[in-house]
Amino acid sequence: MADLDEAIVLGREALELRPQGHPDRSVSLDNLGAYLSTHYDQLGAMADLDEAIVLAREALELCPQGHPDRSTFLNNLGAYLSTRYEQLGAMADLDEAIVLDQEALELCPQGYHDRSMSLGSLGVSLSTRYDQLGAMADLDEAIVLAREALELRPQGHPDRSTSLNNLGLYLSTRYNQLGAMADLDEAIVLAREALELRPQGHPDRSLSLNCLAVHLSTRYNQLGAMADLDEAIVLDQEALELRPQGHPDRSFSLNNLTRPLWTRYNQLGAMADLDVAIVLGREALELLPQGHPDRSFFLNNLARPLWTRYNQLGAMADLDEAFVLGREALELRPQGHPARSMSLDSLGTYLSTRYKQLGAMADLDEAIVLGREALELRPQGHPDRSTSLNHLGAYLSTRYNQLGAMADLDEAIVLDQEALELRPQGHPDRSLSLNCLAVHLSTRYDQLGEMEDLDEAFVLGREALELRPQGHPARSMSLDSLGAYLSTRYKQLGAMADLDEAIVLGREALELRPQGHPDRSTSLNNLGAYLLTRYDQLGAMADLDEAIVLGREARARSKFNYH
Repeated sequence: MADLDEAIVLGREALELRPQGHPDRSVSLDNLGAYLSTHYDQLGAMADLDEAIVLAREALELCPQGHPDRSTFLNNLGAYLSTRYEQLGAMADLDEAIVLDQEALELCPQGYHDRSMSLGSLGVSLSTRYDQLGAMADLDEAIVLAREALELRPQGHPDRSTSLNNLGLYLSTRYNQLGAMADLDEAIVLAREALELRPQGHPDRSLSLNCLAVHLSTRYNQLGAMADLDEAIVLDQEALELRPQGHPDRSFSLNNLTRPLWTRYNQLGAMADLDVAIVLGREALELLPQGHPDRSFFLNNLARPLWTRYNQLGAMADLDEAFVLGREALELRPQGHPARSMSLDSLGTYLSTRYKQLGAMADLDEAIVLGREALELRPQGHPDRSTSLNHLGAYLSTRYNQLGAMADLDEAIVLDQEALELRPQGHPDRSLSLNCLAVHLSTRYDQLGEMEDLDEAFVLGREALELRPQGHPARSMSLDSLGAYLSTRYKQLGAMADLDEAIVLGREALELRPQGHPDRSTSLNNLGAYLLTRYDQLGAMADLDEAIVLGREARARSKFNYH
């Protein structure tokens, strides 16, 4: 930093020696602006960035049409404005940056030495506008520009790593929208090369670490390879270490690490991952100023682990906070925002969970409305379509349980069947889709008595449990569900082995739902019912006594729940 501070001092002195009218004043303005922008990148002082913009405007005014440095000065001012947009969210800054970048590119025809810089600058600005407004034309153009820029920066070019990172990010963004695995795989290849070009000590290493981590985490969500998720976490942890307290981009590294830790918790069930994700998410949000264009992403990333912790521990404060954060995130993503479906999906989940806790029908109805809109925004081929299918199916099934409209249950089953087809063997969320479809088929069996529904529910439930071994955070759900199917089949066919297994599964489910768990009362009621059924058949007083104890605890909890 001492070198940079000295450069700023010298730059100011040089500018003073080149007053208005000096032929090289524009050069000194440009140099000092660059030093101040770099100083901002290091320390985050907005005064540095604002001054860089003022200086860059004056420099550009001194370079009229035809000036050989005009394209460079256009790019520099555009870059500073784009940076300020990323911090403060003023669309005027971003729109002006795009206009400047477009003029700069027009001044750099094929073969011009600075063309790659102009291509890169315009690509970044267009991608940023896509993130806010969702126009695919912006993203597609950014990819075209980034490919050309990369071709102009071959092996050995000092800015090749920047072009690799940029193109990778745009391809990953397009994958998130359209679901083409080729885009994601290429993004990972590009990000790996970029990271190799930024070894220990490189000032932009943290950026490349985060980029590769994001792509790997995204691929894990699709294909389920734990190696991808574990590597993403290691990369994000290193990036965070490179952005200590006071670093202007620390909030982004905190936010980036929050997501894969939450994902790993969902797979392996280590409470430490979930708790750390919440701590990091809080710090990230606190460091992000009001009005920042990425605030909605930070809100979502904190809300999700809070909701997850509520499901595990039952603290209503976690659910309430998740709801507030999710509502704000959705408000920041209006119609046309490319990430609106994510916020619709998340808020719908929190509303549905709150309905199960408090019983307000308005919460469930709103969850269904949000779920339908989210599904419409995730058409065939969208990588997150299966999630929206399962969520909407769950809300409709819940409403069926309350109001009894078969149309809701039938639609839930159709949605779940499509979701399961989108999650083949090896998909990390296959167990969830298996469980959802099994529950809804079992519910329809209870209503219509079609044995094939119950048989299919049993097969699906057994597979779901096998995919949720000891330690899996959702194991209790599968134990509970499979126990219910076995108990139902016992009542139909009379095989004592089914009832005995239901009791074994019910005991394990109850052990996994200790005092305070929001679903403990469900397990108490289910196990009590199985024991009472066995007592009716075999007459063992121990079964009856235990059923009474369980029933008393369930009533004492006085919770709104359903099975």
